[in-house]
Amino acid sequence: MELKLTSKEKLVLYGLTRYPGLSDIDLASFIDVDRSTIFKSKRKFRDWQIIRFLNVPSGGALGAEILSVVFMRFSPGIDGRESLSEWTLSPSCVFCAVTATDAFSLVYSRNLTEFKRRSESILSRYRQSGMLEDFRCVHLCVGLASYQYNVPAAVSEIFGLDRKDAQVGPVSLMPLDDLKMSEKDRLTLYAFVRYPGLSDLELSKRTGISRPTISGKKSRFFDANILLREAHVEWQRICCELMCFYHLRMRQDVSFQDAGSLLSMMGSQLFYYMQPGDVCGAMLSSSYSDLKDGMDAFVNSAIERDLIDGRPYMVIMPLRAIRVEKLDYAPAVAEMLGIEKEI
Repeated sequence: MELKLTSKEKLVLYGLTRYPGLSDIDLASFIDVDRSTIFKSKRKFRDWQIIRFLNVPSGGALGAEILSVVFMRFSPGIDGRESLSEWTLSPSCVFCAVTATDAFSLVYSRNLTEFKRRSESILSRYRQSGMLEDFRCVHLCVGLASYQYNVPAAVSEIFGLDRKDAQVGPVSLMPLDDLKMSEKDRLTLYAFVRYPGLSDLELSKRTGISRPTISGKKSRFFDANILLREAHVEWQRICCELMCFYHLRMRQDVSFQDAGSLLSMMGSQLFYYMQPGDVCGAMLSSSYSDLKDGMDAFVNSAIERDLIDGRPYMVIMPLRAIRVEKLDYAPAVAEMLGIEKEI
């Protein structure tokens, strides 16, 4: 059943997605809602389980060269929600959303050889066994790709908040920071990803690293975009009917700004990854007719401006049918950074 939010609760949800690292005091000043309302709303959101906070590492910090976007379509009679255990147990798979008929995943790999050795071998076995009707892999180069986190703008658009501060700027998957990380750097990065809700004091106790060092590394990681603080929303609990994952081929010289303005015509964008020639992402829509109208407007405009090659490849999922099988970066961080200490 869809949960109804009050106007102030919608503002708080927006504030938590736009400024997920702020204290209640600072958040109250940004969204003009009193602290008691923020406290009550956060408790209600926790009870309803409609928001989850993550510390997301950049691919470059992990030593990854490739982020692979994988679309799967299951054969008739196969329920994908019951069939992906081998795939989601792989540490390199950091996200997997699945319905009975389709799945969308994100996979980090050190290089293409590693992806083919591990991930593509699983996909090939799935296909040979008759489980998959089709799959598509789009490989994004971490050194060239940028990432746009659009959840705040989606909340503002869906609830008609008209927030002028909704847009979050794009970030590179290869942060411009010295990535020669020490053993303490690697361990604290893992700790931040493994336990995003713990205080610096608690992380200090678990890692054996001093609290000032923990605090200093946290500031460095976030300032350099080695870590991103994100809020993930359970959309099916509060709004909309459909989520659409897509891949489209754009002209090599299309800028990130032009791509963003075009993509907004398709629907409420949640995120997208872009490299020269490719864009992969996810968006929300209130209905199929709205999705089709937005997609037609996007395609017509993009073709007129000679910006895309062909129509987007799309996987449309009813929100009520989606199950997030995996949303966890910690195993990938532990494996790729060689973290053997359990904390």
